[in-house]
Amino acid sequence: MLKVILVSSGAYLIAGALAYHFLTKRFYVGDAAIFARFLRSETDPTEWRHVMAWQFPVLLARGLLISLALLPFRPALISFAVRKRVLVLFVLFFVLLHLAAAAPSPSNLEGIVYMRPELIGVMPFLLTQPEMLFQSLLFALGTGGWACAQPAEPTC
Repeated sequence: MLKVILVSSGAYLIAGALAYHFLTKRFYVGDAAIFARFLRSETDPTEWRHVMAWQFPVLLARGLLISLALLPFRPALISFAVRKRVLVLFVLFFVLLHLAAAAPSPSNLEGIVYMRPELIGVMPFLLTQPEMLFQSLLFALGTGGWACAQPAEPTC
């Protein structure tokens, strides 16, 4: 479980930092800061302190929940070849935790339906997909290749 927590947290931080820096920062700060209308951003230092205080505890809790959700599937995952395991985890992570998530987001299907049109459009949706794809890939590679790699060890 600890390995899955570490992998999911690392994937989240790496993919998020790269996407923010190269793709989505303009949606959080500046003239086109459409995400700042419904998300806390560094434009408001008081709100940003809340993010900095809670980001890591919630990230670890998220990783724990993901590892617990995967636990019943551990025997099946371990029985797969590494490539198949990584592919299955990638699809599960990308589809269930992102694209088909039930909470509206600018980057998922619920957001397209429920978010106001001035907050979600084609560009925000498209520019958030690389982050989600990369995060899902990092998670799948880390979990499928490292966290679930040793059947004798109850880590997945």
